[in-house]
Formats: sequence, C-alpha cells, structure tokens
Amino acid sequence: MPLESDAVSGGRQAGKVILITGASGDIGRAIAERLSCEGASLALLDLEAPLELVRNLPGPALPMACDVSDAASVVAAVDACVAKFGRLDGVVNNAATATEGLPVTELSLDAWNRTLAVNLTGAMLIAREAIPHMRRPQNAGGVILNVASQLGQVGAAGRAAYAVSKAGLIQLARSLAVDHAQEGIRALSLSPGAVLTSRLERRYGSAEAAEAALGARYLTGRLGTPQEVAAMAAHLLSDEAAFMTGCDVLVDGGYLAV
Repeated sequence: MPLESDAVSGGRQAGKVILITGASGDIGRAIAERLSCEGASLALLDLEAPLELVRNLPGPALPMACDVSDAASVVAAVDACVAKFGRLDGVVNNAATATEGLPVTELSLDAWNRTLAVNLTGAMLIAREAIPHMRRPQNAGGVILNVASQLGQVGAAGRAAYAVSKAGLIQLARSLAVDHAQEGIRALSLSPGAVLTSRLERRYGSAEAAEAALGARYLTGRLGTPQEVAAMAAHLLSDEAAFMTGCDVLVDGGYLAV
C-alpha cells in the first residue's frame, strides 16, 4: 500500500503523466503506488485492466487492458492515455513474461518468440508510440525507463529467452537515448536482482524458502523488495536524474560486484 504521508500534490512527479506496463505485477504495482504518492497521473496497462490497483491509489489513474506485443493494442492504449490526460511525460516498460526453466535445446520456438515479443518488442512498440507525444519542441521531453534485470548481464541456467530479452532492453535504452537526446528524451534501463515477489514465492513455495535459496548470493544477505525497485524507478523518472541517460542502473544487492 502507498504511504499516504508521501501523497502530496506538490511531490516531485506533480503534473507528470506516466504510463506503466505490467502494472498488475508486484513491481509494477509498487512503482504505480510510489509515483502516485509523488503526484503523478498514471496510465496503467496490463493484459487485464488493473481496476483494483487504481482504487487503492491516491492520485488519478487510467486502467487499460493492453497486450504490449500487439502493435494495434499499444497504439490504442497510448492514444487513450494522451486523450485522457492531455500529455505524456514518462514510460515504464515493465511488462514481462518468462519461459519454463529449460535449455534452448528443449525450449519451444513459440515460448522463445512469446518471451521476446512481450519483454523486448513490447517495449519498442510502447517507446515508438510514446516518443512523438513527449519530444521537443512540441512538448517538454520525457523519460523511457526499461525494467531489465541482472540477468541481462549474467547467465543463469534455463533462462536464455528471458536473459536475452533483458539484455536487449538494456541496449534498447541506450539506442533510444542516442537517437532522441536532441528531442529531450532520456532513456535508461533499471536492472533489479532477485526481488521477493509473489512469482518468486510460488516458484520456491514460500518467501522463507526463496530467501533461504537465494538471499546468501547477495552482498546484502537478502532479496530485494518491490518497493526498493520502485524507489529507484521514481528517482530515474524525476528531474533529479536529469543528467542520467543511456545507462543501466543496477538495484541488485551487490550481486554483480563479486
């Protein structure tokens, strides 16, 4: 739940309109709560419109059903966002799916293609439609933030499609930063380490089992939380990060340091 004490009309996201994909997941929800508390108006996209999430936010929000791998669905969602709020200042490409934990010799082509279509092509489609609504001189500029992963930089057994898609998000952010800097667009990627989400709990059977299996691999001695990822996302989307673009930001508990 958002911290109501932080929900102020004069927060650092006040007046901004930010679109979030994958808004129903734990990380998407945490980012939405954080940005809403900081004053942003939100367009919240998922395969099913996240109606319950909107009811729990302190600020304006538009829930929409959107398949980010479908170009027509993306166009409709971005257009609806701009029609509702009159502008677009930021995008969080957070929608993601994953395959079973299989090596590529056992992975179906459909599973591979679906993972890349959602995780990587979906981010490209969202950026392609969003940037014209943000670019200078017609508008004030904006931020594209791709939620990548530490697995975009390291290998893991059975995670080829997911890792390739996340590595692609890192490079996509760099390319967008280079191509659109003169139009006032910043583009970055945010790479979390293992985060204690409901998906991870289901995979390991419980939060305690997930911590026991993975926590010791991190210098912090524990897994991350969705709120910690959301805090960094909010910073990168804010004017406080105005000198940051074209880079990947790790929130990984020191995993890649050793």
